[in-house]
Amino acid sequence: MSMLFKSLLRNIRREPVSAAVAPRPLEESMAEARALFNAGDFGRVQILCEDALDIDPRQADALELLGLMGHRNRDLGSAIEYFSRSVKAWPNNAIFHNNLGSMLVQSGRTEEAAGLFRRALEIDPGLHEARTNLLFIMVLLDGVRPEEIYAEHVAWAKIHADPLPALSRGHANARDPERRLRVGYVSADFRQHALSYFIEPALELHDAAAFELVCFHSGRVVDAVTRRLMGHVEHWHEIADLDDAEAAGLIRGEGIDILVDLSGHLRGNRLLAFARRPAPVQVTYLAYPSTTGMAAMDYRFTDAICDPPGATDRYYRETLLRLPRCMLCYQPHADMPAVAALPARNKGRVTFASMNGANKVTARMLSVWARILEAVPDSSIVFTTVPEQGRDRIRNALQGAGVEASRITLHDYLDKRDFWALYEGIDILLDTFPCNGGTTSCEAIWLGAPVVTLCGEVFQSRLGLRILGSLGLGDLIARNDEEYVRIAVELARDTGRLEALRTGLRERMRASCLTDAPAYARDLESAYRSVWRAWCAGAPA
Repeated sequence: MSMLFKSLLRNIRREPVSAAVAPRPLEESMAEARALFNAGDFGRVQILCEDALDIDPRQADALELLGLMGHRNRDLGSAIEYFSRSVKAWPNNAIFHNNLGSMLVQSGRTEEAAGLFRRALEIDPGLHEARTNLLFIMVLLDGVRPEEIYAEHVAWAKIHADPLPALSRGHANARDPERRLRVGYVSADFRQHALSYFIEPALELHDAAAFELVCFHSGRVVDAVTRRLMGHVEHWHEIADLDDAEAAGLIRGEGIDILVDLSGHLRGNRLLAFARRPAPVQVTYLAYPSTTGMAAMDYRFTDAICDPPGATDRYYRETLLRLPRCMLCYQPHADMPAVAALPARNKGRVTFASMNGANKVTARMLSVWARILEAVPDSSIVFTTVPEQGRDRIRNALQGAGVEASRITLHDYLDKRDFWALYEGIDILLDTFPCNGGTTSCEAIWLGAPVVTLCGEVFQSRLGLRILGSLGLGDLIARNDEEYVRIAVELARDTGRLEALRTGLRERMRASCLTDAPAYARDLESAYRSVWRAWCAGAPA
């Protein structure tokens, strides 16, 4: 499933970084600029900061405020410009390195961002934002060993999570293995978001006689999807304005038996509430492709395809509990369009696409895709979610490998309807590696575009295997780069097969475990009952 990058930027400080060297008038103007920024008066902030930089081009608060303003205004180019200047002017400031790294990830320049996050941690090993940002992008980087990813997550937990005290020495929850359970779900993304496609069946179809559901929403967006999800559960709490200790107190007060994290280290997570152990059984599930690293997280729900027994357990601090069929249940959006006719039949040439975020598109994948385009000389490729600041990297890699510029189309962020409409012109989706698509692949299949995927040994590189294997499409799953190229090229050259796949993929998905919501809900609740019985049998409170 689609993984959204968490851009964690430090709140504006009450005291300017450069107060010790700035003259008094400049200090006062920056104090005013910070107040105006927090009030949303960006025009006045721009004037004050530019005036400050005319006096002192290294003025730290002015550079940071202008960078943050670019971020708030979705002007990625401006944000990168000012954060780059701040790093150059203040090379020993960890926060500035983290801010610039956050922007580079959004542009797809993930390798550069990793270096900035690591440098930030060299300067300040305790900078939480830099460490969590590094955690997430490690699963996107080619060549990072799973042992390294695990070690970095545990290092985060030992600094930030494990030392936090539990709210009490034990829990008073009745140790009755068969009683009705209170299950709490925690997420910032109970809204129009990739998560909602996969969690809604569990909420809507829950067995209310056996499970009482409580959602703790830590995000600030409340939309039509949020309101629909509210209607599926017994209790709902908005916790965005609560700090982690307060959120943990609320959860404990609600008498939650099993608390489920649906964010991992993604934006808006409340892992530091989980660290305080507000519930006797705690589970992480769905959104995040790695371990939380925390001692207080008991289980991670997965399945035997995404995490083969005995092969990946050592990369998680949690105990893996594998659902018997499939850990995913995809619920297509009701507004998704019908499957269009095969574009290749109408245009006389094949159109490939990468619909995943630019931060998943590695140099290795660009090299592999260039080989595919070379072997199918009349083909083209479409990219989405590529901001202007990340396009040169993609164009240069493909054109350097001999792909003409006219065969490359790049789109920025699109709303859902425009995003789905692109599938009218897409024949084959090319999946990313080492972090496969999830929601993106499910959407492509529902809209008639077959997916070619490259499978690896750990969770983030096995979602394509999970999805395509569930549909009986094992012949679209590659184990190495050469197979990937061969599969994509052969498929592109077989218009008849492409047409048959396009007309049959939606029904194939409907008949699979990927959309069997009732069976999925029962499997998930069986897993909850299993971990609850284990606690009742004597697991520590």
